[in-house]
Amino acid sequence: MWKALTGLALVVLVVWRPGVATFGGAAAGTWAVNAALQLGLLAGALLFHVRVPLVEIGVGGEIRTWTKPHLRVVWRTIPLLMSVGLTSIKAPVRRRLWLTGLTSAVVAAAVVAVTWLGALVWSDADQPFLRGFAVAGTAVLLNGLWPRRGAGTTSPGWFLFALPRLSGRTAAEFEATPLVNEVTDALEAGDLDRAEALADELVERHPTLLVAIGARSSVLTLRARYGEALHLVSGLVGRTDLEPRDMAFVLAAMAGSTANAVEGGQLPADVGVPAAKRAADGAMKFGYPRHRCTGTLAQLALIERDHATALALATQAKATSETGLARADALATIARAHMAAGDNAAARASLVEAEQLAGWMPRVAETTARLNIT
Repeated sequence: MWKALTGLALVVLVVWRPGVATFGGAAAGTWAVNAALQLGLLAGALLFHVRVPLVEIGVGGEIRTWTKPHLRVVWRTIPLLMSVGLTSIKAPVRRRLWLTGLTSAVVAAAVVAVTWLGALVWSDADQPFLRGFAVAGTAVLLNGLWPRRGAGTTSPGWFLFALPRLSGRTAAEFEATPLVNEVTDALEAGDLDRAEALADELVERHPTLLVAIGARSSVLTLRARYGEALHLVSGLVGRTDLEPRDMAFVLAAMAGSTANAVEGGQLPADVGVPAAKRAADGAMKFGYPRHRCTGTLAQLALIERDHATALALATQAKATSETGLARADALATIARAHMAAGDNAAARASLVEAEQLAGWMPRVAETTARLNIT
């Protein structure tokens, strides 16, 4: 969709009195309407009590990260783009998300409408900058309103036009998210007993939902019961009711669980490593973003004693992590890679932040114990 709209916008700009100001306005319009869509999501989330667990500002390398309860903010090298993650913690879930998507669309549409009025109505003189802004902004708005949902992103238009029509298991996945988020909150706080009780309740209520099984798998993983987590996730692979997006998440979870089981000595490496790699490749083929797989790929490289690759991938995983627990896990891998390469000082430096984020995590605690022995 975005490729078609980009081509159409360029054709319009070239045909309709092109110039430096016109294309400068197009660049500004692209940035401004993208920002308006994301700021609209933030405003809608605030108005309708939808949680924003992640805000990323910019693209490229990580400059600064703020990790607070229920929120992670990442500032990157080039602050051109902004992305916002949403999750609901109050019922009715779908209505709140729909209203949040509507707010985003209204804010962005207002920016585009005002620009068109400025370009064509409010001024008698030619306004090439506003004209370019309006054309490019319209293309960005239409792209944002096009309903699409993958393993990496969800457009505001999907919340507006597709979410209300959901039924069956997919709709139930959304309605179960408040309890899922309670499990997540307990895990982030290190309250594993509460997390396990909530996950058991969730599975009892919704035994077929992916979010319920995923919550239970997360608890097992943080209990270091990696083999049980792998068995639970593996049971989802043969289901026939899963969409490609669902399979992307299932295979990514399977890759991570397999890597943990091998590293924890609960699965032979000659069986687990190839299986984990196949699962990670399958997840990415179904649209799972590669940057979300780097933590698992780093673990696998470490198991295969490729310390340089493990360090590079774990560093990427740290920079792109979306939760404090994921960042702590990546830091544990970085520390293990340094230890394997004989640099215990660098390993200790990496573990400082990991212990602050989640020193109780099995991989962090085990790495710390191993480092203290050496």
